[in-house]
Amino acid sequence: MKAYHFAGIALLTLMGSASAHAKTADGWEYVGTDRNVTVYKKGVEGTDIVAFRGVAYADVHIGKLFQVFRDPKEREHWVDRYAGHETLATAPGEETYWIHFGLPWPVSDRDYVLRSVAKLAPDERKLTVEIESVEHANKPKQDCCVRAIAYSTFYEFTAIPGEEKTKLIVEVHTDPKGSIPSWLVNLIQKSWPAKTLDGLIQRTKEAGAKPVASMSDWHRPKEASASAD
Repeated sequence: MKAYHFAGIALLTLMGSASAHAKTADGWEYVGTDRNVTVYKKGVEGTDIVAFRGVAYADVHIGKLFQVFRDPKEREHWVDRYAGHETLATAPGEETYWIHFGLPWPVSDRDYVLRSVAKLAPDERKLTVEIESVEHANKPKQDCCVRAIAYSTFYEFTAIPGEEKTKLIVEVHTDPKGSIPSWLVNLIQKSWPAKTLDGLIQRTKEAGAKPVASMSDWHRPKEASASAD
């Protein structure tokens, strides 16, 4: 059953079994908790591959998390199955990049060409990042890998005022392509939210990163921030 090692694809893996719980108001169904990350799933019309969501709370400054998250050089330290990347284009708050995931034989490696767009909402103490697959002339399909597709990956970071604590949410809907059946893709990808958020949190603690300057006061009580303004 070496295919189970496929767990790292796509910025992509839950050891816990799915439980029958009521769905949230927006349709997410509770799956379980892994590495202090609460995991949910939701069906997507037109495909057998489901979307997954992870929610976690970290005793880490939001600006430190974003500093590590946005640094391409840090990906090798927290992205599961990372095997390499190449930045193809940048703009303020945006990056288009190619990323390669190494998987054990006999499963073929996967790669993606992705566009990431970050948006800061200082009044809400919130940061969102949307990532999806795109095409780029400098990165056609590679011999190394099966070209996978990320239909939608979404991150949300929210600073909790009054304490250095951050709420993190990640949602993902991706298709690794190739010959892997959808039921196995779903089984494997359940653990991706937990591995991803836990990996980012742990790396941020280890790296000793300084907060992004524009976010340095996002944990101050709102009353204090208003007085300072």
